[in-house]
Parts: sequence; structure tokens; C-alpha cells
Amino acid sequence: MDENLLNPKELTSDKKRNLLFNINQPLELLAQEFNEEWWPLISNFSTRKEGIPSDKRQKTKIRLSHLCFTKIKVLHFFKEGKVRVERFQDSPNHTHSLEESDKVKRPQIIRKFVEQEAVKNYRPSAILNTVKEYVAEKIDLSTSVKEFRLKEVTNITHKVRRALNAPLINSTHKTNRYDYRLFTLYICNEYGCWDVGTHFFVSNEDLDTISEVLKIVQRFAVRWKPRYFLQDQSNAEKNSIKLAFPGLKNGEQECEVIFCTVHLVRTWMNKIYDVNTQKKMIQTMYKWIRIGCEALIQEAINQCPVSTIKQYIKRYYLKNNKQWALWACQHSSLLIQVTSTNSLKSFHSELKRTTSARHGLIGACHKIITLNQKKRIPTVQIQNPNAEIPNAEIPNPKL
Repeated sequence: MDENLLNPKELTSDKKRNLLFNINQPLELLAQEFNEEWWPLISNFSTRKEGIPSDKRQKTKIRLSHLCFTKIKVLHFFKEGKVRVERFQDSPNHTHSLEESDKVKRPQIIRKFVEQEAVKNYRPSAILNTVKEYVAEKIDLSTSVKEFRLKEVTNITHKVRRALNAPLINSTHKTNRYDYRLFTLYICNEYGCWDVGTHFFVSNEDLDTISEVLKIVQRFAVRWKPRYFLQDQSNAEKNSIKLAFPGLKNGEQECEVIFCTVHLVRTWMNKIYDVNTQKKMIQTMYKWIRIGCEALIQEAINQCPVSTIKQYIKRYYLKNNKQWALWACQHSSLLIQVTSTNSLKSFHSELKRTTSARHGLIGACHKIITLNQKKRIPTVQIQNPNAEIPNAEIPNPKL
């Protein structure tokens, strides 16, 4: 090893950042150590590869003058599994401080801590305090979060929760001659659009079968950590989700089941046939405060003239209002915006127009794939109104 190389052992995170920010001597590290412990500390520094034509570069906003022209060179030696970091040729010193860079963009390690807390469903203010305390005490990066703002935490939290927290699940029938039920998971992707996450056929729509399939999906998508499932009032689906995602029992985050409001109202129109009681329960659903919601449920029970309806409400809706009342969705903008599985039902309706109960499973799969591609490839009208050209395909979201 070169005698001029620095020894990275026993350096704090703050010293590592300063070392890479003002590197004057070559630094050699193991590739895994660099990728996991060093680079996340300075990932907010912009880099640009040399030798790329200007017409091939990404178009960015016009920046102010007096830019920083400091460069570092990172050499990867894949056979040795090492990385060498050094100052690029006669690169000048930075024209700004490390703290000023942090104000523009936070390093990856800070964003990662926020994302880890965001999936636990804490408020942004609590996440901000927790991250500041942890970063200052555990990894010695207090200067990096000195001016960390609530708005930044809120933005990161919103992106995390919107992208992975609340898939829709629903099943449909009569798509094949074996009468296998087709289940679909609808996922909100990074663009804020609903897209198919996965399909699966089951011969028996029971607890064990559905939960086993969900476990298989989870093994293929190891980063998929759903916080909620939005579904119809299917006991088999609800119990299978609880079995596949046990939550704190297995040291995981809790996974809650939320009922589709449209399906719920349709059920009430049939089961709660007393008009005044039905209106009271619908009013209860849209109550945004838990105490007020529970008070209205009790009021609906007390004022209902039909004893069977009273018992029905007590049995199915008195203690589980967290699953169907909108007060439980106030912490998530996605859950407030999406309260039904209508988008998934619409997908299934369109699918059933192209499939038939005479199809085999392979034929049904071909129809499903065709519809998936149609949904993901928008068309652009050109001069000839009858001609269509496919646009760029939206990438399949990772569960």
C-alpha cells in the first residue's frame, strides 16, 4: 500500500465527511466499506462524468455564477474489491462550506434515517426530533442536521408513504374455465400513479391459500413493506393479510386493513335498511375525529328502532371503526385521497371484457399481459388522428 495513504480506522462520521470534502492525500478503502459507510455521508455533493457531449447531458436549471469546481476521483478496483479516492489533478478548493452543501441537499445517510422512521407512521415533527437526536449522539453528525427543517422531513415522509404504504387488493372471477379466482395487487408507484404490482390465480379463496401467495410475493420483493391494505370486506382477504404480515409479533411494522368506503356503503344499504340509521352511519364514516366518530356510532345504535340492525352495528362496526372511518386516515395524504378500490375494479371490468370463462390459464395470462401493457404505454396523437405511436413505457413498480 502507498505510504501516503491515510488510515481510515477509528474516524468518526464527521471526520470522514471532512476528509472527503477536503481530501489532500489518497485514501484507499474496501469497496463495501466505501459504499456503505463513506459515500452516504457525502452523496449530496454533485458529480459529473467527463467526456460526455453537451447534447447528451441531462438538461438542468440555470445556476448562479461562482460555482464550485472542486473534483475528486474515485477509482474502483473490482478484482481487489477496493476503492481509491483522491483529489482530481489540480482541482481547486471548495468555494463553499460543508454546511452550505447540506442546506441545499441532505446526504443519503440522513435521508435514510428519515425514511426508516417514516414507515413507522410517526408524525414529521417527531421524526425530525428523533433524527436530530440520533445523528448527534450516535454517529457524530450534528452539524449536518443543525438546520434540518420540518418541511424537508415532511417532503421525504410524503414520498415514502405514498410510494409503498397502501396497495389495493381485490379478486375477480370468470376469467378462465377452471373458475380460479384472479387476485390483483394495485400499487401506487413513485410517480403517484396506480399500477399493477402482481397477479395470481388461486383455486381456493381461503385464508391459507391467499396468505401463502402473499408470502411468496414478499419473498420475491424483499423491500416491499406495506403499511396498509385497502380491500373489500372479505374476511378471507383480511385474515390472510394478518397471517402474511403479522407485524410486531415478528419484529416488523404493523400492517393494517382498511375497508373500501364504496363497498361499505353498498353493504349498509342492504343490511342497515332503516334510512335514518343508515344516514347516521354514513355521517359517522366521514367524521374526522375519533371521539366524535365513536359518539355518533353509539348515537346511531341508541336511536335505531330495529333491534337486528342494532346488533349488526354492535357486532361488525362498533369496535373496528379504525378500519372504515376516515379519522384513521388523517396522517396520510394517500389514504385520504384513495378511499375505495374503484380503480382496481375498473381494471378487472376491462379485463373481463377481453377474457372468457372458456379460456385456459395460459390464454387468460396472455389477456392479462396485453391489458397491463396497454395501461402502461400511453399513446400520443400525431398529424393523422387515426395513427398512434407508443410513448416511453412506465417502469414496472417494485413491490
